[in-house]
Amino acid sequence: MRFLRVIYVMGVAALIIALVIVGIQAFYPEPSSWQGSAVHARNVFFIVLPLGMVFAVVGTFIQRRTGIFGAGLILGGMGTMVYAIVPYNLDNILRFAGIAVALAVLIFVGNRIFLSLRKS
Repeated sequence: MRFLRVIYVMGVAALIIALVIVGIQAFYPEPSSWQGSAVHARNVFFIVLPLGMVFAVVGTFIQRRTGIFGAGLILGGMGTMVYAIVPYNLDNILRFAGIAVALAVLIFVGNRIFLSLRKS
């Protein structure tokens, strides 16, 4: 049964990431010119990174009540944040700042939630 739970969490996470990727491709496709590519990558970054953080933070908060579904949201949110940071033509300073902010938010929220679970 534990194996099925892991598979379920991985499935939820993979589908969240796929939903975000396909959503970006469907509603905000990459421009055909090379010059617009950097602007596109930056805009995707500013849309997808906060969305990934929201998934991860919401997953962390509902982890207490739902357990397995919250874990899928956390993992899906982390994968979504990675997708936001990966584009090769994204400015390295922006990439660094995004990673730093995402890491700070995840550490703060994780610390607050998971340490409070340990105390109770």
